Amino acid sequence: MRRLRTAGTIAGVGMVAVLGVVASCTIFDGLESRIDGGGGDAGGDSVLPANTQPGYLTLADGVKFCSNAFACPLLGQSTEFSIDVPVDSNHFSSCIGWVAGPLPKNRLGRDSTAQFLACAAGATSCGAATACMWYEVLASGDPRCAGYDAGIAGACADDGGSLLLCNQPSVEHCNNAYFPSGASCTKGVDTYNYCARPTCSGDQCAGSMLEFCGATNKIYNGWDCAAGGFSCGFDSTEGYVDCLTDGTAKKCSALSVTCQSGIASICDGVYESHYDCNNYGGTCDQTSFPRCTLPGETCTPFDPGIDTCNGSSITLCYGGQKTTFDCASVGKTCVAGANGQTDHCQ
Repeated sequence: MRRLRTAGTIAGVGMVAVLGVVASCTIFDGLESRIDGGGGDAGGDSVLPANTQPGYLTLADGVKFCSNAFACPLLGQSTEFSIDVPVDSNHFSSCIGWVAGPLPKNRLGRDSTAQFLACAAGATSCGAATACMWYEVLASGDPRCAGYDAGIAGACADDGGSLLLCNQPSVEHCNNAYFPSGASCTKGVDTYNYCARPTCSGDQCAGSMLEFCGATNKIYNGWDCAAGGFSCGFDSTEGYVDCLTDGTAKKCSALSVTCQSGIASICDGVYESHYDCNNYGGTCDQTSFPRCTLPGETCTPFDPGIDTCNGSSITLCYGGQKTTFDCASVGKTCVAGANGQTDHCQ
């Protein structure tokens, strides 16, 4: 449950998943920029199209993240809710394209978002991978909710650093870098629990960090807008500072990924975040799973022959080009797909 700010107070907003499918490096400029080819057999780096920036992860780390996403049913939803990165956990190349493929030049917060993905890519268990996200979707019956209130107000875990929302079920990690430094699970005057600090000095943007006061100025809340690709600024329609998409706070209510006039739009349950495919002359293609096409691409993640194993290697469509990747280069094997999933590294 994302804690959505409203004028002068803090309100809880429920999030409902509707999707049917379940580190950082420097930003370079120009046509000669390159994206790391990781463990690909096709010869390493490839030239970035104009008006793009490198993906959140290298190809090798993208393979590791998507291997975890294919193995961990709750990682995709946790990622989409937390940092507005779509996760296709059925098509391996599509998943890699979102986390490691070129991004529109005007996509904000790349380095902030990459930290979450890099953490999950390096995780060696599903629990560790989902815990990298500030908002972790829990399985029904998760033992962390045993004995805690499952009401809409939430409950503070014994460690004080986690807000359990067992009616979802989910957990917010208050000590995650998404929240202001020093945040912990705190009860507000409205009896709801929040990831917040007990003192408040006013509504403001501290860089990309949105900081604001709760009811009667007794609670200090906020989050890092950059993690979801937003800027922090004043919204003239709302009359206060908020996380902004293209200069305004665009709100939505249910998890989804759609194409809107050449823009891949993801709703994280509160905010609408945009990947502007038009920015580099691409389009938004909603076939099978929404994605930004790339100028000059010669394949798509959904073509026949893509995501197929040959020994330890897998054939990928990466950055719009057909290539192969040796799963063994990241300590994995290539396994046949099942239950709607393509072949993938595991």
